[in-house]
Amino acid sequence: MKRLLRVSLLWLVLAAPFAVSAQDANEETQLISVLQSSHSLPEKDAACAKLKKIGTARCVPALEALLADPDLSHSARYALESMTVPEAGAALRQALAKTSGANQVGILDSLGVRADPAAAPAVSLLLTNSDPSIAVAAAEALGKMPGPAALTALETAWSVSISSPVHNAESDALLACADRMLTSGDGTRALPVYQFLYDREKDDGLRMAAYRGIILASDKRGIVLMLKALESPNGPAQGAALELASKLGGPATTEALGKLLHKLSVPMKIALLQSLAQRGDRSAVVFVVLMLEDLDRDVRLAALAALGDLGDGKLALRLARHAAGATGTEKAAARQALIDLRQGPATEALLKALSDPEPAVQLELIHALGHRGDSAAAPKLLTLARGQNESTRYAALQGLALLAGPLQIPGMVQLVVMATNDDMRSAAADALNSACQHIQSQKARMDAAPLAEAVRRGRIEARLALLGVCSGVTDPRVREALRAAMTDPDERVRGAALRALCESQDEELLPDMLRVARETRASNLRMLGIRGCVRLVTRETAAPMPVAQKMDALKSVQKAAFNVEGKRLVLSGLSTVADLQALDLAVSMLDDAEVKVEAAEATVQIAQAVAAQNLVEAAAALHRVLDQPANEAVRKSAQAALKKIKPVR
Repeated sequence: MKRLLRVSLLWLVLAAPFAVSAQDANEETQLISVLQSSHSLPEKDAACAKLKKIGTARCVPALEALLADPDLSHSARYALESMTVPEAGAALRQALAKTSGANQVGILDSLGVRADPAAAPAVSLLLTNSDPSIAVAAAEALGKMPGPAALTALETAWSVSISSPVHNAESDALLACADRMLTSGDGTRALPVYQFLYDREKDDGLRMAAYRGIILASDKRGIVLMLKALESPNGPAQGAALELASKLGGPATTEALGKLLHKLSVPMKIALLQSLAQRGDRSAVVFVVLMLEDLDRDVRLAALAALGDLGDGKLALRLARHAAGATGTEKAAARQALIDLRQGPATEALLKALSDPEPAVQLELIHALGHRGDSAAAPKLLTLARGQNESTRYAALQGLALLAGPLQIPGMVQLVVMATNDDMRSAAADALNSACQHIQSQKARMDAAPLAEAVRRGRIEARLALLGVCSGVTDPRVREALRAAMTDPDERVRGAALRALCESQDEELLPDMLRVARETRASNLRMLGIRGCVRLVTRETAAPMPVAQKMDALKSVQKAAFNVEGKRLVLSGLSTVADLQALDLAVSMLDDAEVKVEAAEATVQIAQAVAAQNLVEAAAALHRVLDQPANEAVRKSAQAALKKIKPVR
């Protein structure tokens, strides 16, 4: 039984292709019948499209009969041009003599698609056709056909053609023939064609393409031709050589190109420097560096850009000194080259170069280290930030702001604590704050204990500076340090702590902010509390605050709002909460003359946000807005919102 089953399955597998073939044959017969009947044009067009996929030699006569039909010629040749059977090619060749005008142009295009060398003699006869569109189509078709017949016909016609479109098409076709031979590895046959075009053609674009082909088809001699062309004043040859300079040859060619640099004009120096950079051959560095002394600024800029791509750490000191002595765009280019150095252990080389005694050079190196984004430089920068040179310390702090990791935070706290003047203390605190923000944004663990301890026990000046840093750090120890500072005997510390609290990103401090908003006597400090509460409630985070918590806070703040600014802040917060409680609170403030416009705007915004689930309540709120004497813009927005949700009053 099992053996019988295996035999049956084998029969099915072997028979499947024949079944499909038989099905296609039946369908092909039906499609041929459609083409030979009085069916509509769309039906015949669809039949041609299907035959393109399944057609065999049997359908060729039916398709050939349509090639002279102005309505169906395109459909028929579209089917024939992709068929591999020789009958399809013969049908298209025979149609050349039976068609004219646009139909003949289409047949030529299909013969070109087939790249049928057997069609070359017939197509060649049309190169001198009085209709330029046919002559152009013939040239384009020949350009796609392999073999000597097409090439000879194009060369012969090119020499006598006068019409510019036809002449251009013949030139393009000759170029295509040569390119195809070159690509297939037959550079020996392609070379005379390229030379033919380069010597006789007047169009610079075609001559440039031809000379490019000459170089590529000349094998090893092509490198010599490229180098000579770079020095020559001949535009097309020079352009072709420059295009190939970025990719042709090996290290020996790189060396030869480098030695040419000083001999060239300014534009060519710039172009060749770009080509050397694109080659990616680091042996060019020795020649590119010499261009940093060129009298032309644009050449120096190009050299700096190339060194950023090609150079390694050995250039660090050279580039830093160049940046230190340059100005404007050249200084910026030298700095960028330092930042771009990627070859070898560049960061290590930059750190080693910091031993240079020139402060200006150190500044450039520090600037580059900071902007390269390599955290390996952070320990060295921390050491420099403790140094005696003031400008170096400032530069090191800027680098630390970008690169410092958790391990550098204790040292950066000490920089603030040990600072001897307000400017340095402020700069150190700013760098620490940026570093903390960067570390937290990356979800990295950070030991905030040194910061909290310094806020509790440091000198008064350091505590004041560090309290500002605390507002950006979310940590239980920092939170408690802030709360303790709120009750400090020193009024300055209390004030700084209160401001830091109200600017904090820590949602756990929201109750503390609410107390400030409700209980603080000084109106300016109460406003800080209100503003801080609204900011925390409305900020976007990965884990948003629950709506109930938001509303509890906004209700509390609304009661504490004692002036127009506070009320407006509350309404701005409410407008971000898609909840009926927020809608009710906004509506309740419509009667407040001081903020009736803002209340109306918030009501419209919230109503639109909750309408999908609370249509009746949203509509009622919008009608309340329309019942109020509000400005025209608010009324229009309320009417538009009502129209959109289509409520029933």
